[in-house]
Amino acid sequence: MMLSFQWFWLALVFYLMSLRGVEAQFPRSCTTPEALQTRECCPPWNGSPCGFSSGRGVCAPHPARDLPKPVDYRVNWPRAFYDSVCTCWGNYDGSDCGQCLPGWRGPQCQQRHHVERKEITDLTDSERETFLSSLHQAKQSPSSRYNILISNDTTVDGNYVFQNTSVYDLYVWMHYYSAKSYAGSENNAAHRGPAFLFWHRVFLLFIEREIRELTGNQDFYIPYWDWTRTNHCNICTNKYFGGVGEDGRIDSASLFSKWKTICPFQESLGIICIRSDASDPTHLIRNPGKDPIYKTLPTAADVEDTMATPLFDTPPFDITSKNSFRSKLEGFQIPSDSRHLNASMHNLVHRYLNGTMSLVPTAANDPIFMLHHSFIDKLLERWLQDHSEATYPESDQVHPAQRAQAYMAPFFPLRTNSYYLGRDTKSLGYSYKEHSLSRSGAGHIKATQAEGRGDCETNVRTKFLEESSASGVQWQWPVLGFFSIVLLCVSVGAAIACKDKRQQTQDAQTEERQSEFDCRSNSLYAVWVKERNESTDKSSCSVDAAFCGEGVESAVNVGMHL
Repeated sequence: MMLSFQWFWLALVFYLMSLRGVEAQFPRSCTTPEALQTRECCPPWNGSPCGFSSGRGVCAPHPARDLPKPVDYRVNWPRAFYDSVCTCWGNYDGSDCGQCLPGWRGPQCQQRHHVERKEITDLTDSERETFLSSLHQAKQSPSSRYNILISNDTTVDGNYVFQNTSVYDLYVWMHYYSAKSYAGSENNAAHRGPAFLFWHRVFLLFIEREIRELTGNQDFYIPYWDWTRTNHCNICTNKYFGGVGEDGRIDSASLFSKWKTICPFQESLGIICIRSDASDPTHLIRNPGKDPIYKTLPTAADVEDTMATPLFDTPPFDITSKNSFRSKLEGFQIPSDSRHLNASMHNLVHRYLNGTMSLVPTAANDPIFMLHHSFIDKLLERWLQDHSEATYPESDQVHPAQRAQAYMAPFFPLRTNSYYLGRDTKSLGYSYKEHSLSRSGAGHIKATQAEGRGDCETNVRTKFLEESSASGVQWQWPVLGFFSIVLLCVSVGAAIACKDKRQQTQDAQTEERQSEFDCRSNSLYAVWVKERNESTDKSSCSVDAAFCGEGVESAVNVGMHL
């Protein structure tokens, strides 16, 4: 009897090793020998597969799709591993139909649910602390629902192993899964093509729901980071996501200094999420603005240029697409105000942070990633509201993994890439609240324009408001003092004009020179000049790179893009 039992397990091991390797956020019940043998991923809910007896869903086959051979087995999700998966009915969702669709809640998923995503600096102290502690809890807590699979070459049979993971690391792993280029290609499931924006929308909804279930806080949401309102990483402080030292490590006073990354960068073909050596853990790294090329954030002008693009995507539906909203927002098509960059928008923010966020396999390890993509999603929704006629491209030029009817990998239940195009954020249970600070008072593009005009007063005031908002200091009295000086200058000018109208022109010139002297002698002006000089590319044709004239042509191969 013992011998037979040993032979059974030995045979099972060889069977598992001979299966074509696939990796996904596997539901735990789909990693059993029975599920692997029957090629079914139909987890039970309330006693029946997919909650069938409760009217939630059914275990159904999904159609095979013909793809060119050889092919990376991740392309035809999830055909390489399962022939049947759950199809959920009504408002039910999840790998076992035991969860609710985004925007619904309650035991029978009949109650509407809505959250309003705020800009991160608009959160109250209590909201901010709850959000950050929820992320930390997700990093420390094992996922009770899913395992992940680690594999080597993704085109041939090979060894693999299922692993437990934390809720947050599951999220990290899913991004690596989607972002790793397919064998023999620069393409992947979620970038460099029309699926980019919708894949990341679903990705944020997925981790929001997992954290809600973990914490019990059904109103948990991912805020957004509006990087057009600052010329530096204003959330790279211990109040938010941790200050950084000279070596790029997160300050020890921040809880994020203790976070360790998974899925370190690997150039090797087919390597999927090889963990770092436990004896030499990899920590989060940021060096914002220190890359000599990518030392600036996108501006409000970049955003408006992108939003003015009329077409969602254009042939050949990749990084070379022109006049494509998707390509511009992703950052491959450079606006005319290029500032001599070869990346813009989404890509530029990743590059600017210059560390964990700058490489595809590691990017989602940094929690700033989700706030960045929440803002990208906000811009997508704004564009869709203005372009209700937009459609997902139906073309064989689109990479197979991102075609309209291809299933979005690696999500359960199966959804096509085009599924979410006709569903606005309100139908998905969320919306975006505008930033509380008026853009006219804080946008760093305004400061840039003021520099070009030589308006000293506007420059200092705008910079001062921006810095004060970012740091949370009480700025009302200094601002009042500053405008008192300006008012005094105007009063003196008016008195001079009244005294002798014949010398009005001469006095006005004197007043202008005096105003300039007062402004330049202000300590805030010195700080502004120093920071502007440090952030200005000295190789550019002028101090204000936004007014350098003609932009450079977009480079086709920017390297590693996220």
